[in-house]
Amino acid sequence: MNKPVFTVIEGGLLTAEKNAKMHFKSAYVTDTRLMGVLAVYARWRKDLPGAYDFDDEDNELHQFFYIDCEEMGLETYKSILGNDREEIDLVEQALVGGLGAKKISLSERQLRALLTFYKNFNKHNGLPLPQNYDEYGFVLDEETVLSEAEQDTLMSLICSDITSDYQAVNYFLMRLFGRDFSGASYLASKSCPLDIYSNYFQATFCKNVIDKAREYDDGAVAYVCESLIEMGGNYEIIISEVVVKDLKVMDCRHCSGFAASSAEAAMMLAKPEFVTVYEVMLSDEDMDNNIGELTVNLNTVMSNHENGRMFMAFKPTNDHVNSRIFRLSNDVKGVYFLTDFGQLIASAYSLQDIRYLENKLKMSPLAPFLMVTAKYEFKEPVLFEFIQSDFEDFDDFLEFIRE
Repeated sequence: MNKPVFTVIEGGLLTAEKNAKMHFKSAYVTDTRLMGVLAVYARWRKDLPGAYDFDDEDNELHQFFYIDCEEMGLETYKSILGNDREEIDLVEQALVGGLGAKKISLSERQLRALLTFYKNFNKHNGLPLPQNYDEYGFVLDEETVLSEAEQDTLMSLICSDITSDYQAVNYFLMRLFGRDFSGASYLASKSCPLDIYSNYFQATFCKNVIDKAREYDDGAVAYVCESLIEMGGNYEIIISEVVVKDLKVMDCRHCSGFAASSAEAAMMLAKPEFVTVYEVMLSDEDMDNNIGELTVNLNTVMSNHENGRMFMAFKPTNDHVNSRIFRLSNDVKGVYFLTDFGQLIASAYSLQDIRYLENKLKMSPLAPFLMVTAKYEFKEPVLFEFIQSDFEDFDDFLEFIRE
């Protein structure tokens, strides 16, 4: 007598989830490609077999991707199932809030092609993809490759508009020192050399000063640039000549360069800092329950440190690139630092910005529980020194550096 053959049949929710079809609803990308990073958002609806209500909000999947165009490629993936607006806003603020970006709508084809490109970037550079591939792999499993015309259209979407020679020069040099040749080529003519700084590997473009050198009869302008860059903890000052015509870089050549000490770099980057110190009259538990007032409502990005939590407020655009003197840190509006000692410290680099931070707190529900204890103006930044120190109390730290 033959033994019966049993077949295991998956049923219920497990089968439905595996067979769910993802229906595209919307997507956007930030226009920050020239800054070297991108944030991508996608919204899908899970069409579950046998489900009665395909528009049930619990079946919606919200995906966030963070892309480092220079080094790490497709780096971070976060997701939310369902439409918890507060949870979605928190993730969006953490990944998008600091980019000074416009959100540009993407079609499903553009979304899949963009993520496919950076999946291949990771593979080419031996980089791991973010965790939970089984959740977002459906976007990437079938490679989507755009035509040359479609690629040009997508590149124009993810790059902010160039409106001045200063902007073109700063973005171009930033891309060159990051060895991001595809980003640099978007800003340059086809005859412009892109490999003059190829010996620098993902160098940070800390500061740049642009001066007009001469004008040509055809309308082109040559600029001399003094750039402070950092690579592997070492600083260099690089002198370049960049020729621009009709907002396109026509030529670029290396003139000279020399090493700079950390002290020299600090002097070049120094600027005044305005600080307001508050005593927090809330328990740690109550403050934790109201921490959203310092993140979503004040439009900041939070990071944890040994002696507290930092909430960094960024400017809404990247207009700091459109300047004769560029500083990488000029995209920061200000900083709130909540210490474990019960102090809230507000810091900014101008009177206008510190007053902005103070007014934001005055208008927040936290206002009745904050008492100003001191205001300072420093010739150079000290808050980050405090954050990196072993001190818990800001006043004790100031007393120490005075001595």
